[in-house]
Formats: sequence, C-alpha cells, structure tokens
Amino acid sequence: MRRILSLLYRGQEFALWLPCLTLLSLAGFVVFGALTPMTGDVLAWLAELPVICAHAAAALGAAWAAKALYMHDLDRAQEIDLHNRVLAGDAAARWVLVKDRLETLACIALSLLFFWPPR
Repeated sequence: MRRILSLLYRGQEFALWLPCLTLLSLAGFVVFGALTPMTGDVLAWLAELPVICAHAAAALGAAWAAKALYMHDLDRAQEIDLHNRVLAGDAAARWVLVKDRLETLACIALSLLFFWPPR
C-alpha cells in the first residue's frame, strides 16, 4: 500500500490533477452550458475532452522520457548549483539553464505534435 501511495504521490499530475481538472471542466461546462443552448457539436467536444486530456498526459510523459533518455537532464543538485552560480553572476551557468529549458520546451512541442489527435 505504501508503494502505491508513493507512486501516486510522485505521479500526482497524471493520477490526481489531470482527472480532477477534467471533471472540473465538465462540471463548469454543465453549469455554464445550461445558460446557452447546447448543440451536437458541443456535446461531441465534451465527450472527447477526456481523450484529449489523455493525449496531453501521454505527450508530457513522452517529453519527460525523451528528455531523460536522449538529452542531458540536469538533476536537482546540478540545478541548485547552477542557480547559485547565476545569482553570483556567472553568465555561462545562465546559458546552461536557458539551454536546458529550451530543450524541455522542444521535447514538449515535438511530443505534442506526435500525440495531437487527428481530425
């Protein structure tokens, strides 16, 4: 049981927050959707919202895996050291952090392109 709770804690973005936000968006749509007439297209979009959220979760997971496996992923100690060096005025450390963030954004963008649902 402790391992399951630990796994849920480490993956809480996918295990807890994404389903909660999906339910919150559904509830908001039902509450605010009652103010305007709902058509079949809107209901179809509402029905596929959980699928789109699953695509987004898969894309973020693939981006994290690609960054961890194929690029130099900075660990926590390295990031703290680089941030301290940036605060001390080291320009090279700042560019290493900027490069790391750009790599992360590129991985997310490429994985979102790959997992984008076809129309």
